[in-house]
Amino acid sequence: MGENYKNLKTAELSNWTGKAYIGQRKHVQTLQSFEELSAPGIYVLISEIEDSFQKKIYIGEADEVNKRISEHFKNKDWWSDFVVFISKDANLTKSHVRYLERELYEIAKRNQTTIETVNANTPPGSKLPLSDCDDMKDFNENIIFVLSNLGIIDFTKKKVTEVKEDMDQERNKDTVFYLNVPGAKGEETREAMLVVEDGAYRLLKGSYIRKELVNSFSSHNYVRLRNQLEQEDFFILSNSGSFFELAKDVEFTSPSAAAAVVRNCSMNGRREWKLKSGMSLDEYENRSSIENLI
Repeated sequence: MGENYKNLKTAELSNWTGKAYIGQRKHVQTLQSFEELSAPGIYVLISEIEDSFQKKIYIGEADEVNKRISEHFKNKDWWSDFVVFISKDANLTKSHVRYLERELYEIAKRNQTTIETVNANTPPGSKLPLSDCDDMKDFNENIIFVLSNLGIIDFTKKKVTEVKEDMDQERNKDTVFYLNVPGAKGEETREAMLVVEDGAYRLLKGSYIRKELVNSFSSHNYVRLRNQLEQEDFFILSNSGSFFELAKDVEFTSPSAAAAVVRNCSMNGRREWKLKSGMSLDEYENRSSIENLI
């Protein structure tokens, strides 16, 4: 059975009761031999998306997580990898894993630029005592830490936070970056807005999005992402036929990805996003790095 274990990995963190099993479809049968996996757990099925910067994932939970993965092996052929999370002290209950499933799903849905979730429905979650909620939030933060730091899934937004309606009024206008968005011939140029928060690049609600597709961009990796955002109603009609407006903030891992979605063409976002002073994002980040070293 040694060959079946090849490349099957586990991950643990100090002072954490959780444990992750990280493997591929070929390891599914092997999972059935681990007694600790015949217990409540949360899991993620993962597939690389060809010509995309996203990963397709399915998030689930089960009373006996190894058996559920086996069922998915028979019924779902799109996924290539999995990650299973359990508790080493067997203290996770059905209610706990249902809570974790909903929390992780909500975070994934806030990461449309790196993740495509294929769950047919939003997980129902569960009601827990306040003390258990705090414990599960800590558990879920460790799940995100493992997935992010092992390079399994790229989360631009690590935590679930409520977005305030007046957030744009609270932002420091001195650190908003702008990108000119050309319209049709003779039409006024509009602007898109970007801020850098916690290592992610947030394209702001109200930004203008160019409608016209540049031919050279039609086969670019970011086209699929742009189409997905449009299909999921992130774009709304503006008062001009040449533009959409962004209906809500979107986070990107790359300023070039945000620029490409806005302008419908490939460009160096670090050079093109600029403060009102004219300083480019590249210059701003380099200056910030130097200041941190002083």
